[in-house]
Amino acid sequence: MDYNYYFNEVMHHEWVMSNSKGGYSMGCGNFINKRKYNGILTASDGKLNRSQIVHAQEEKVRWRSKEVYLDSNNYSECIYPDGYEHIVKTWLLPYPAALYSSHPKSDDFLIFKEIKMHPLKNITMVSFSNLSSTAVEFEIRPKFSLRSHHSVNHPSTWDHASTEQSIEDLCARFTRNDNGLSAHMAVSCGEITAERIVFRNVFYPSDAVRGYDSTESVISPFLVKFTLEKGEKAYILYSDEPVENPAKRASEINKRYSKSIYPKDHPVSFKTPYTLEKVMFSDDNLFALGKYGRILDEMFDTFLVKDDIIAGFPWFSAWGRDTMISLKALFYRDKAADLYVKILEKYGKKIRKGVLPNVIGEGGEGTNYSSVDASLWFAVRLGEIYPFIENDKTKKKLFKYLTEIIGNYAYNKLLPFFCDTDGLIEIKYGDDALTWMDAKVYNKPVTPRWGKPVEINALWYNALKFFENISKDLKIKDFSLKYMKFDLKDIKELIAKIENSAPKFIINGHLADRVENNTPMDDFRPNVIIASSLPHKLWNEEIIQNSFDIVKQELLTPYGIRTLTPRNSSFKKKYIGSQTQLDMAYHQGTVWAWLLGPFVETFVFLNRKKMKKAELTDQIELFVDRLKQGILKGHISSVAEVWDGENPHFPKGCCAQAWSVAALITAEHIFDRPGGKQ
Repeated sequence: MDYNYYFNEVMHHEWVMSNSKGGYSMGCGNFINKRKYNGILTASDGKLNRSQIVHAQEEKVRWRSKEVYLDSNNYSECIYPDGYEHIVKTWLLPYPAALYSSHPKSDDFLIFKEIKMHPLKNITMVSFSNLSSTAVEFEIRPKFSLRSHHSVNHPSTWDHASTEQSIEDLCARFTRNDNGLSAHMAVSCGEITAERIVFRNVFYPSDAVRGYDSTESVISPFLVKFTLEKGEKAYILYSDEPVENPAKRASEINKRYSKSIYPKDHPVSFKTPYTLEKVMFSDDNLFALGKYGRILDEMFDTFLVKDDIIAGFPWFSAWGRDTMISLKALFYRDKAADLYVKILEKYGKKIRKGVLPNVIGEGGEGTNYSSVDASLWFAVRLGEIYPFIENDKTKKKLFKYLTEIIGNYAYNKLLPFFCDTDGLIEIKYGDDALTWMDAKVYNKPVTPRWGKPVEINALWYNALKFFENISKDLKIKDFSLKYMKFDLKDIKELIAKIENSAPKFIINGHLADRVENNTPMDDFRPNVIIASSLPHKLWNEEIIQNSFDIVKQELLTPYGIRTLTPRNSSFKKKYIGSQTQLDMAYHQGTVWAWLLGPFVETFVFLNRKKMKKAELTDQIELFVDRLKQGILKGHISSVAEVWDGENPHFPKGCCAQAWSVAALITAEHIFDRPGGKQ
């Protein structure tokens, strides 16, 4: 492969950075915004209510009487200006950065741009380093959007909106009065002057394909000018509040990345003056293999807020199911047990009638409990971490939450699911989509999975087994909730019922996706691999092996696992089109990376006695090789949500998904004990 392959990969992949409040900065490798979520700064109020503040910058430089633009924008009929053509190379990790040059490329004109984010505050820093042989003049026009990150501005917004602005030395403020959002900026040198320009008809092709509003206007009220001599550097800080002590904030931002892993040819990796000969124009690995684990940890940090996990960027908030599944990534990390338990405690407090919230809405609004499995994943994650919790008070508190889950799932018949007489959890007929395959079209589930889903009942069995073990450890035999009482004997009887009912899921020697009206439904979906990956096995190795073989043969791809076999008439080859078309394909063949986690766990369980550890490791490497190589080669800055069901390559859906990264962490550390210890 040559550099053109690297260039094409990176230019079309998206990067994302975040802070501990849930704010983020996001864009593409060519720095052309292709959807409304792309922008330099999207701020969060700490309750995950997020607003895009800074859309982009116009970046014009003068060098030896020549004018060059470094930026580019999508318009409905063109891309203008041609700044992307001046990009020599883009690096996506540990933060987005690019090297620009002239046509043809020359060491005489080299500009290095970096975009970094403050770890705690809604502050993004854009910096420029002059690596040229002579001085370069800069003219920067910040473009403000000041809107919800889910919406776009009407084309005439800035013709009518009431605004206020002020300039004081090297700081400026611009406020939109109708929604109260403000953009604040501070520059390290030069001058800021008032010069109002409205950039109209900015176009977002990715939103247009989905059928969303895809054109808006953004405003630039200021012009920033500064000159950099050879070797000098300048920065602009953007925030949603006044930037106090800009130099200190810039230092805090730089400190955040001081211990990050850098690509081999990244300008920061060189102490001597940077030249074009140091750029790797091949597609060799940019990162050493031994750094892969640390890179994954830094990727996962993107999703961490104070006591929660963002499901995915850009449009997801904190989701109960996603958080519980993604917690696996913290299971292996040194000194992460406290955060792991803190997250369990947070969600435990939100349990209602035994059910964890499926979605915690932005700003705390829109929270729903439409999930059957989030609570069960909570039980599994608690069961896994429980032996490593030292505080008895914490153990009892978490067990109380688990008791509420078990009692309601076993005896509460008013939920949209119930425990049948055979001990299995059954989802009632209706308009709810309660499993992870939860897409709905016209308020109807695309894959309703009514009846008794295989992974739900495996999770239920594991929840009961962990409950039994923990209750024995705490020496508790009798349990009481507001409307019910039960004891350990009842739990043991329920476990026995499930074990006796387990054969109901077997068809032709393998597991069916669900049982409906006492009939196994053989849809050939990946849920069987979730069921077989859990710690407490409900079926023997032969059944699990046969199920694994089917998944490996029909559903495994280089980027994850298909959600439906291509042999099924409902299989959708491509994840593309309007939102309705996307929802129809979401779980009907579309590839999901997160499923690689349970796939690898099942593989290790089946082969732990047949292969040596080195052999197991080599085989796991093959399962995740495409994604791992994408990281080591610097093609991607995170792991996306989904890919096409047929010939997957470019990522779809969210560009960064927590449980996708967690799956690679699971594959990397599956032989480790909690805390990263062998």
